[in-house]
Amino acid sequence: MTQRWIMVAAGVLLIAGVVSASGETSKTESDPGDQQAALMLAKLACSQKITNGLVTKDFEQIHRGATELGSICIATAWASHKDPVYAHHRTELRKQAQKLAKMAEEKNLDGATYSYMHSLNTCINCHEYCRDVLSIVDDSKVNLKVVPIPNN
Repeated sequence: MTQRWIMVAAGVLLIAGVVSASGETSKTESDPGDQQAALMLAKLACSQKITNGLVTKDFEQIHRGATELGSICIATAWASHKDPVYAHHRTELRKQAQKLAKMAEEKNLDGATYSYMHSLNTCINCHEYCRDVLSIVDDSKVNLKVVPIPNN
């Protein structure tokens, strides 16, 4: 029971953080790096929810994490880069999040695990592409607390 309340509180804080970050994005267009960092942190929080749900066989938590991840995937701030390979990774992650939510609804732990592993692979491939090919983030020009895509 206590663990469930902690998870609910963490979810509320995550949603508040995402809402706060999205509210700030409409006020200031000057620092898109903060928007990107907030989206990356939100995706990481979703991944942590999904992982916890997988290891505890909590299909509701898996579904919540996958649904939130899918919502982040369609966020307009994340779609700002027009490169077709980057767009493919973004689309693929959205599809995997939808598939993961479906597997959670069907209470298919093996299917959910496979979908999650595929989504992690998509994340790693996208970060590798952005870091090594696009060099999207130049942290010498953007003062970020969290650099979403390392460029070293």
